[in-house]
Amino acid sequence: MSFAVRHLKLNNFRNFAHLELDIPPGFTILTGQNAQGKTSILESLYWLSTTRMLRGVRDAEAIRQGEHACVVEAELVTGTHISATLEAGARKKFFLNGASLPRASDVIGRLPSVVISIFDLEIVRGDPSDRRMFLDIELSSLYPAYLRHLSIYKRALEQRNALLKMAQERQIDGFSFDTWEEPLAKEGAQIRRIRTEYIDSLAPRVTSLHQQLSSQPEFLALRYSMKDEALTEEALLQRLQTTRGADIHRGSTQIGPHRDDIEILVDEKEARLFGSQGQQRTAVIALKLGTLEMAKEHLGEAPLLLLDDMLSDLDAERRARLCHVVASEAGQAILTCTEASAAGEEILDRSKVYSVQQGVVTAP
Repeated sequence: MSFAVRHLKLNNFRNFAHLELDIPPGFTILTGQNAQGKTSILESLYWLSTTRMLRGVRDAEAIRQGEHACVVEAELVTGTHISATLEAGARKKFFLNGASLPRASDVIGRLPSVVISIFDLEIVRGDPSDRRMFLDIELSSLYPAYLRHLSIYKRALEQRNALLKMAQERQIDGFSFDTWEEPLAKEGAQIRRIRTEYIDSLAPRVTSLHQQLSSQPEFLALRYSMKDEALTEEALLQRLQTTRGADIHRGSTQIGPHRDDIEILVDEKEARLFGSQGQQRTAVIALKLGTLEMAKEHLGEAPLLLLDDMLSDLDAERRARLCHVVASEAGQAILTCTEASAAGEEILDRSKVYSVQQGVVTAP
């Protein structure tokens, strides 16, 4: 398993003054009460994987209170070292085998991961921006080209929106808009192509997984949704040109992949509006396990799975079904729960268990 982590080292990260932890290639269970540091361990690995903190936490909060800097370092089973540093008031820096990476985004794809946490419920019940962020994070870790398309698109979008606001005050020539609308259309079409193909492949997997997880005969469906339906570069460019006047009035670009959404439907009804809490929870777990399957197929092996406190809130039947799927699909996995027994015998029998109390990790 080339993506498996052998050893994790933290210095002044979150509530850990110092931590050195050996991680086995299979399953690891972190037990303990809330606010003891279990999730911080997952956060450190997710930070190295995606450059982002979990739960919308700001980077500045990565530094332990009262300290001026933090360090996270992971050694993979291949011998590769990935690390990140953050000093108060400065930008985070990422390193590969000790060499500084030019951009933080260059670390993406080095340690692919899939995280499933209670905060992922926002993918189902939150705003379209939550679902777009989910897509962007998953696709950026799998396809370096997608991240490039997205970066160029965001830059062009910022510039076009700035022009739209300027045009509310004075006349702006069409050439100035063309300069940014052309890359918007070019990169936007590529983003939509990759997103659409991904959802088309992901949807049947999620439907099947949902049927395995749910105790009810419910049908879960995913659909990629575009208001303007402009899939090609030419069609998107034409739409940007024809809506330019309306966009000037609003001061922002109203069409394009930054306005798209994923429809998540249970029995043809929007889970966001009509799904129960149990249905929404099962839907998001199926969705995330589907991304695990997709990543496993694309990468040739399973990415790191981080399962954060999702077991305790499930009923016994759903919990057993989830643990069975995780045991059969995951490669290296790290689970947090208040009691190790929540992981079920199928996982517990093949796991290394650690207890986490007040930032100290011990093997019971």
